Amino acid sequence: MAQDTFEGRVVQTLGKWHAVWDGGRVRPAFPGGRLALRAEGCKNRVAVGDFVVARSQPQGEALIEEVLPRKNKLSRRITFSGQEHVVAANIDLVAVMLAPNPALNTSLLDRFLTASFAAGIDAAIIANKVDLLDPQEALSALAPYKELHFPIFPMSAKSGEGVEEFRRCLAGRWTLLLGHTGVGKTTLTNLLAPDAQRAIGEVFEKTGKGKHTTTSALAHRLANGGVLIDTAGIREFALWNVTWRQVESAFAEISAAGQGCRFPDCHHRNEPNCKVRPAVDAGTISPGRYASYLTLLQEAE
Repeated sequence: MAQDTFEGRVVQTLGKWHAVWDGGRVRPAFPGGRLALRAEGCKNRVAVGDFVVARSQPQGEALIEEVLPRKNKLSRRITFSGQEHVVAANIDLVAVMLAPNPALNTSLLDRFLTASFAAGIDAAIIANKVDLLDPQEALSALAPYKELHFPIFPMSAKSGEGVEEFRRCLAGRWTLLLGHTGVGKTTLTNLLAPDAQRAIGEVFEKTGKGKHTTTSALAHRLANGGVLIDTAGIREFALWNVTWRQVESAFAEISAAGQGCRFPDCHHRNEPNCKVRPAVDAGTISPGRYASYLTLLQEAE
C-alpha cells in the first residue's frame, strides 16, 4: 500500500490506538514520533475531535504525525497523578446528563458547567429518567439554571420521551456527552446512533488492534449531520487549569452580584462588604450553587 498522507479527525480512542475518519472511511491509527512519547503533565497528546495529519502504513493502519491547532479542548485533572487528560477537542456543545439517584446531582453539574465555561464551550442540561422524578422537585432543582438560560432537555432515554427535541439540538454540531455512571448516557447514545459503535468496532476487528483496551471516548455520527461523543469510563472530573476568576465568571449570578462588592478581588467568602453572601441569605442566589462555587473556588486556588 502506498504511504500517502491525509488529514482526518479522531473519532475514537482506545489506549494508544485511535480511529480516524478521513472523509470517506474510518481508519485505525497510532501516534508516531514525538506524539508517541509521554507528554510531561499530559496523559494524552491525541483526543477525540482532534484534526490530525496521518500517513498510511503498509499493514493498513495509519501513523499520526501531527495534531492540528485546536479551537478548544475540555480537560480534566487526574487526581492521583495531577496530569491533564484531554477528554475531547474542537467541541461545539457540552451536554451534561443528570438523573435521580435519588436526587439530581447539581454539584457535579456545576463542575461540568464550570469546566465548559473555562474552555469557552456552550453547555446544555439533560434531565433524564423524568418518569422517576417528582415534577416539583425537578423544577426546584433546575430553576437556577433555567433563570441563567441554559438549554434544558427533560427526557426518558429508556422510553424515548423528550429525545427528539434533543436530537434536533445536535444537528450539525460535535456534542460531548458528560454525566456520572448510571445516568443513562449509553442508553441515549444507542437510541440516537444504534449502529455507530458496531461500525467503528469492525475497523479494529479487521486489524486485531485495540480489542482489549478501554474506550475513553467514542464519537457517533448522526443522521442529521451531528456527532455525539460518549465518554464512558469517566468516574471523576477535577478541574484542570481553571483560575478562581474563571470559576466566579462561570457562576453568572455570583459574578453579577459581586460587581457591588467593596473589593474588586473579593472571593465572596469572609470579606467585608461582600454583596454575594447577603444575596445567598435572601434566596436571590441558590445556596446549592453557592456551595458549589466555594468548593470549585478552593479547587482552583
